[in-house]
Amino acid sequence: MRVNKTSMIEITQIIFGIILMNFGFYFFLLPNDLVTGGVSGIAVILNTLGISPSLSILLMNIAFAILGLLTMGKNYFFKVILGSLVSPLVIFILEFLNIDQMLILNQLTESRLLISSLLGALGVGFGLGIVFRNGGSTGGIDILQNIMNKKHHLSYNVAFIFTDGIIVLIGLLFFRNIEHFLFSVGVVILSGLIIDNISILGRAGQTLFIVTEKEEEVKLAIFKELDRGTTVIDAKGGYSGKDKKLVICVTSKRELNLVRTVVDKADPDAFTFIAQTKEAVGRGFSRD
Repeated sequence: MRVNKTSMIEITQIIFGIILMNFGFYFFLLPNDLVTGGVSGIAVILNTLGISPSLSILLMNIAFAILGLLTMGKNYFFKVILGSLVSPLVIFILEFLNIDQMLILNQLTESRLLISSLLGALGVGFGLGIVFRNGGSTGGIDILQNIMNKKHHLSYNVAFIFTDGIIVLIGLLFFRNIEHFLFSVGVVILSGLIIDNISILGRAGQTLFIVTEKEEEVKLAIFKELDRGTTVIDAKGGYSGKDKKLVICVTSKRELNLVRTVVDKADPDAFTFIAQTKEAVGRGFSRD
């Protein structure tokens, strides 16, 4: 029951994060033709061609989800399908209710582009930060970036710059508006900083020290679910005197809630304490 309750809380927070992200996109980025990467950036371009953002995002998310299924397996597919469907659903509801994209911007008299860029970055940054903090995904380009990271050993930061950078440049070539391009770059940078501070903290990691009598189950569960390695050290209970094992695992903050759930399933009696790691270097972190 404890795991189910935790899962429901995380799913609720993921959905809230997706709603917040899409509000930032729909009310601030989309009406200003700000192409900031991801499938939403492509949707901004397609919107000018008469294709609704909800439809284009849905089709692209489904395509990337299928790609994730084929390359990463069904477990990964089930992790990303929620965000892949909820994200375009939020946009569809706003479109179906015929809510004006300029509803908020029409209240502004000056500096519309600057204010909408800031508010858009805040909405997207905080929304994605909440999603990533709870181990979720919004699907889309995020799936491609994960494939590049896991299958081709390209660091996540490089994959992010490569994919989103190309989309932002396409936006510049399509709209030919250098002012909007510069604001789009600013939105990408600001939202990225917000995401880092909420969920990832750059190259920082979290080190889990897990005292357990079921070290095989714990380390296999961590490897299977997160593709993370572990270090096992002999330990002894100071009070009980029982022989135990200390399993050490370093993970990103983005995966922290997931690994805690994994450990709890493998050994509900395990004692885990977590330490902030200023920098983690190696496979899966700043070097892959």
